[in-house]
This record gives sequence, structure tokens and C-alpha cells, in this order.
Amino acid sequence: MPLSWRRPLFVLVFLLAILGLFYSVPYLPSAPDAHVAGDSDAATGRNLTSILLVSAFFPLSKSKHTIREYEWWLCLFLGPITTDIYFYTSVEMVPLVRKCRGNLPITIDTSFATPFDIPPLRDFREQYRGQIALDREKDLHQSEEIYAAWNAKPWFLDSAVTALARQGKMYQYAFWNDAGSFRISHGFSDWPSLGRVHEIWSEGSALSGQKQEDLLFYPVCRVPHPSYMHWQEPMGPVDGYFSEASFFGGPPKAISWWRETYYAYHDHYLRQGLFVGKDQNLIFALFLMFPSRIIGVWLDDPDAPAHKEMGPVVDEAHEGLLGTCGENWFYYQFWLAKLRDRVAMNEIWETAARWSWGGWRKRRECRLTRVVWVKDLLHRQFGNNWSPPVSSIGV
Repeated sequence: MPLSWRRPLFVLVFLLAILGLFYSVPYLPSAPDAHVAGDSDAATGRNLTSILLVSAFFPLSKSKHTIREYEWWLCLFLGPITTDIYFYTSVEMVPLVRKCRGNLPITIDTSFATPFDIPPLRDFREQYRGQIALDREKDLHQSEEIYAAWNAKPWFLDSAVTALARQGKMYQYAFWNDAGSFRISHGFSDWPSLGRVHEIWSEGSALSGQKQEDLLFYPVCRVPHPSYMHWQEPMGPVDGYFSEASFFGGPPKAISWWRETYYAYHDHYLRQGLFVGKDQNLIFALFLMFPSRIIGVWLDDPDAPAHKEMGPVVDEAHEGLLGTCGENWFYYQFWLAKLRDRVAMNEIWETAARWSWGGWRKRRECRLTRVVWVKDLLHRQFGNNWSPPVSSIGV
């Protein structure tokens, strides 16, 4: 055989051998007790039971979305995510939850028919009806049930952690995740990544000087206007947007502190006849009073190094300041994922963008940004001399 043919033939045989080896390795799907390494997960040596996700679904008599929409979103959450889940729902919804979850680990709690049945809210149905008149967005909400669903989240999260701890199931971190927060097909499985969570709390502790066990996580959607530097506790919940409420959590100690603080101020402001129906308004006020305890992620942080590296946006229809990251509201999903899942999501977003006008243009991949500390964000807005308002309620 001529020498000129031998080298290409050798390369072809070598490539076929490599492919044969690759396809001979069996694919092992993530089992409930298996830990798939990714990012720094392998270095932790811990398994998936170190993170718990808590959620709930109670159909409302009046809702902005149909039951079919909720079923689709619910299955996008419960089906692919392999992390342990504790789920509150009514008895009639159990078949749907089981259908979506399949054989993956889940605890279904049907102790409550509605969010109004939980201990912190069971005496407030009538008062919540009166809250509708105080709601600037009453045309959208139209029912006291949505207020209860929002305000039940801190209790649901802490109660699930406590209930499982009594059974000997201890978790390093637990997070509330809205049942309808996954709205497109995605590449997340072992989510949130334990390795990413460890990195985030380590970074947050170094940034804030707080112990990791004392830090709570919330995504930030925007920072307050500088005029809010004059807000004080008696002014009540702040009618605006500082945080998202679809996902939050942290170590059990921080979760318990948040539950106690949240309902202490919920009841305090409700007794004064102030509007507490919208959880984000109360969260805003608590962020102003207790900023040292809160870490998060802010996609639109103008000072983030990840933004400055990007340069100008070339396709505003699909790209943001961190690349092609889907809806800004759910950036935390990508941010909390392991490397393998982030790669999968970038492929999904790039494929979706190709079908749009200008599909010939290659979009820039979504990238990670830094952890933010809420106290630092407020000092950036209000000045370094600003101090958090004094809290009169001991929690």
C-alpha cells in the first residue's frame, strides 16, 4: 500500500476505535441516591440529599393562568429535576404531582387544603379580603387566595425542613422553588448544583463577613431608588421590586430566622392596617432592615466584571448583558446549575435563537456573574454612610 494512503487509514481506524469505546460505556441516568459530579461537586464528596427543594400547588378560584399551563410547568419542574423535593398540595392534586414526578424522590404533604390552613395564616382570611382594596394591582390579583399562596412560602420551606429533620433527614441547604417557575424545556437535572451552592455561600461569606449558616439567598431584580435611603420601619412594606420571590433559601438556620422575621413583621403590619398581601413588598422592607443577612445574584449589575467583558449587545431580541440567557427573571436557574447543565442550556437557547429573524448570527453564550451582597448594593445606591433602619421587633 502506498505510504500516502497509510496515514489517512490509520487516522480513520483510530477515530473509529475511540468512537467504539465511547459508545460501549453505558449511560447511567441520575438515580435518587446517585451523585453526578459537575463543577466542583466531585470535590465535596456529598450526595444529592444535601439539598432539598420545597414547593406547593393549590389551584386558585381566580388565576391568571389555566390549569393546563400549570400542568405543563409543573411537569417541567418535577420531571427532569432529580433533587429531593417536598411538595405541599391538596388531595385532589396528588395524581397530577405523582404523574409529573414519576419515580424520582418526593414527599407529598396533603395536610392543608389551602394555604389559609397553615398556622401563620389560618386566622387571616377575612382580613386578607380587606387587603384587596389596598392592592395597587387588584385588577390583576382579584382574590385573597393569591396573597395566602405568596405569604405561605417562608412557612412551607421551614416546616418541610423541620418535618424531615424529625425523620432523621438532614439537609445542608433547602430552597423554595415556585411550582410554575420552569416554563420552557431545559437541561437542568441535578439542580441546584451542590458544588455551585457551596461556592456561592463561600463567596457570600467572604464578601459579607457573615457565617455561611446565617446567609439567606434571594435573586435581585433591581435595586431601590436612592430616595429609599429615608425609609424607616413604621412606613411599612415597600410597594416596589427589589427581589424575586420565585426562589429563595439557604442553610436551615437562615431559613428559620427568615420565617420568624417574616411573620413577625407580617403580623405587625397587618395589625396596623397596612398592605401585606404581596410578599415582594414585605421582602423589600426586610431587605432594607436586614441587608447583612442577604446574598443573591443580580443579572443587571452594571459593575459586574462579567458585564464589562461582554461589550455592546448586538442582538437585543435575544441577548442581555450576560449573553443569551433566556428570561431575565429566571437567570438564577442557569446561575445555580452545574457546568454540564449550563452547557445544555446554552445549546437550547442558541437553537431557539436560530429560528428567529437574523438566525444566521451566532449568539454569545450565557455566562456566570458574581455573588452580590444586599448591604453592598444598598451602600452603592445610598452612600457608605447609610445604615439600615432600626428594627423594633426582636426576632
